[in-house]
Amino acid sequence: MIERLNLDKLEIQSLGLFYGHILPSQLQSANLVGFQADYGNIAHEWRVVVGASYWQSQFRQSVVQAFADSLHKSLSDSSARVNVSPVTLYDVTFDAQLRYTPDYSGEIKPFFGVGAAAHVINAEGALIKGTFVERALDDIAAGLFVTGGVAFKLVSHLGVEGAARADLLSGFRSTQLRAGASYYFGHLRGNPTPSP
Repeated sequence: MIERLNLDKLEIQSLGLFYGHILPSQLQSANLVGFQADYGNIAHEWRVVVGASYWQSQFRQSVVQAFADSLHKSLSDSSARVNVSPVTLYDVTFDAQLRYTPDYSGEIKPFFGVGAAAHVINAEGALIKGTFVERALDDIAAGLFVTGGVAFKLVSHLGVEGAARADLLSGFRSTQLRAGASYYFGHLRGNPTPSP
């Protein structure tokens, strides 16, 4: 089984940078940036791709207001008020995926991927500062995701890619659209240049 996975042949085939837009649950939509590295085929038509991304956003006003209202109900002094203020969330994501790409000679390559991600999350805001809520939101959370899209090789060493992705983890769900460019390193070990 291990021999069939070609683990010893994995090496970077391409590096890419991307920019996108994310729609996380309970938060405002935001932009994200990241990079990815394609390590080549682990099995026929299956590739290993790893990457990282970063985004930041604020919880929706309605979500923050609902939290403040719940705090106010627990106050013994009915005249006291909870000052509502923005709560910002930052997310750095590291991920790895198995990507299925049909094996054919065309330059336009559709793909579908499944993977796992580690989210390093930090939350800040006067409303939650120093509370158990801030400590609960500050977390390293594991999640799963699916992605699909199309890659197009413009020239021998340069290509572009567009994709949609859906993430699921314990704290929230998100969907995102991303596009970017990749640099292909050309003929590598296991793919020698043909003799003339």
